[in-house]
Amino acid sequence: MRDLAVSGLHKAFGPHPVLTGLELDVPAGAFTAILGPSGSGKTTLLRLLAGFEQADAGTITIGGRIVDGPGSYTPPERRKIGYVPQEGALFPHLTVAHNVGFGLSARERRGGRTAELLETVGLAGLGARYPHQLSGGQQQRVALARALAIRPEVVLLDEPFASLDAHMRASVRSDVLRICQQAGTTAILVTHDQDEALSLAHRIAVLRDGKIVQYAAPQDLYGRPADAALARFVGDANLLDGQLTETAQAGGAGARAVDTIFGALPLAPATPGEPIASGSVTVLIRPEQLELIAGPAAQPGSGCLSGRIVAREYYGHDAVVRVQPDGGPDGLEVIVRTTGEPQLPTGSPVTVRARGPVIAWTR
Repeated sequence: MRDLAVSGLHKAFGPHPVLTGLELDVPAGAFTAILGPSGSGKTTLLRLLAGFEQADAGTITIGGRIVDGPGSYTPPERRKIGYVPQEGALFPHLTVAHNVGFGLSARERRGGRTAELLETVGLAGLGARYPHQLSGGQQQRVALARALAIRPEVVLLDEPFASLDAHMRASVRSDVLRICQQAGTTAILVTHDQDEALSLAHRIAVLRDGKIVQYAAPQDLYGRPADAALARFVGDANLLDGQLTETAQAGGAGARAVDTIFGALPLAPATPGEPIASGSVTVLIRPEQLELIAGPAAQPGSGCLSGRIVAREYYGHDAVVRVQPDGGPDGLEVIVRTTGEPQLPTGSPVTVRARGPVIAWTR
């Protein structure tokens, strides 16, 4: 396993810049997710790492060895990188065993490497089948086994679960994480699925406008996003106007509340120890920080507000309830996440209680 480093990476296609000075450091053995909306440059970054494209500027280093940089370029076949594309891209005329062993020498195939890999990915005994005789999840396992066959220093996964149904996607991605960890492989997953990135990766890099706007552990990315736009992108978010009256410092003297439609709520800066200037701020409250209570608030403003349910969305394991605050700005809705089926019908008067601390950014 090897670490991977990207520094000052630029790539454009004609007059259209895609990556604009991207920086990334992936520790050896880590499972890293690259998350971003369509068109943010995720696939371009992966193709540059694999060597399918060459950077316009900057460097890519694997295990301390520059594979793309000024005056230096290593072709894909010499980078020791395994690549798993979206659809698996298996050879339809080859058996499973021959697909897995495609990149191996005849000696390695005779030595049992193929059978070992098929057992690793849970497909022992299926080597004589052809791809069309496998399920979608099994095909993706074959593609992973083929990528691991050459004992790569890094494995790149390009949205490999996108074509699978929800149940199979959860099962296969759990298997892929386990297999990569057992192999001790440095892995990079490109995805636009926030839940996938949060549940799988050790660290997540979020791409926006050709650069990484935040690179953090899943719990930090979700709980302390770098800005309001990122908070909205990574999960549901209530973004409210707030007001500070003086500088606040997390964990130190002078730490104070922020005034919102819920009244005063305890404040936690977006970055621990980073001061937030006085004045107007944007406040983040996640839906799971809110509690729904039947009936109007007895004391509005003391961490509570009154409102009416305007919509309900039931997902089985939980539900999302949208509440329009009484006397709030036109169009404002507060999103509340609850467990189980919502008991109150649309139109019901309710109290929404907020639990802090909350994150805020200067507007």
